[in-house]
Amino acid sequence: MKKLERISQEKFDSLKKDEKDLLLIYYKTYEKENKLSKSLSKSRKKIKKVKEKLNNIQIKKKEILEKIKSTNKSLFTTSTIVCDKRWNSYICIFKNSESQKSLYLGNHKSIIKALTPFYSKEELNDSQDFLKKELKKIISTVQDKLIKHNDNNEITFKKNKFKSIIELYAESGKWDYWSIED
Repeated sequence: MKKLERISQEKFDSLKKDEKDLLLIYYKTYEKENKLSKSLSKSRKKIKKVKEKLNNIQIKKKEILEKIKSTNKSLFTTSTIVCDKRWNSYICIFKNSESQKSLYLGNHKSIIKALTPFYSKEELNDSQDFLKKELKKIISTVQDKLIKHNDNNEITFKKNKFKSIIELYAESGKWDYWSIED
């Protein structure tokens, strides 16, 4: 839209009152539009700068994470719970980039017996998927107290009995149910 040029004071005075009011409103609206347009332009420039800064920080973060992974691989030890269906037993496998260790947790019945204080009877069913999920939660809660890494970043166990794992879990206070057997 083309800008309406300002008129001289004499022409303005010669206009009717309605025309004067309308012209004043137009000029004020045009000035507001101009200010907002400039503000929008400045904001776009700021957004562009912020995006560039964010991108630089993300690149830097990625580089730092790669350095952390290469210097301290023990931070990235994963644990997996598997069920050996032949013997109906559970094993936890700890793995990092340098080594892999397995820890026998116990058979199905002994694990259910050990977990009974931490789960209601309705929760603790015979489902292997449920037990694997809960064992994973327990192991991840106590993993730092359960394993250690030597100078070669190989995994070794501080505690290797399921009973000690359950005791560590009880000490952690991360469970939300406690039953008392009669």
